[in-house]
Amino acid sequence: MNAKEAVAAYQFSERSKSELIAASQILATLYDYKGAERAAAKRVTTNFLELFRSNLMLGFSATKNTNFQQAADRVSEAISRLEVDEFAEATQKLGDAVSLATTPAQEAWEFLTEHEFL
Repeated sequence: MNAKEAVAAYQFSERSKSELIAASQILATLYDYKGAERAAAKRVTTNFLELFRSNLMLGFSATKNTNFQQAADRVSEAISRLEVDEFAEATQKLGDAVSLATTPAQEAWEFLTEHEFL
């Protein structure tokens, strides 16, 4: 890893982490909806999750850090759980994705600190 790669990994990681935390908060609201409102809210939430999954894959493409790909896989699993109203399971998958998406930032921070960029 060089400084440019570390900065890119850090940026992708922090953005992804923020997006996934927001997604978890949105997902938590789905319990409050009923009927057609729930169906519409699930569609919107799924669209956001697909966008966030795409951003994780962009992070993987840019950095080759497999944590981004694994996090994207967890988001895909969360979408599958969401589609069958398994909100608690979907939330758990998003939590797993947050952990995976955070790892590249930690690695980048360590590299940048070790090489006295920070």
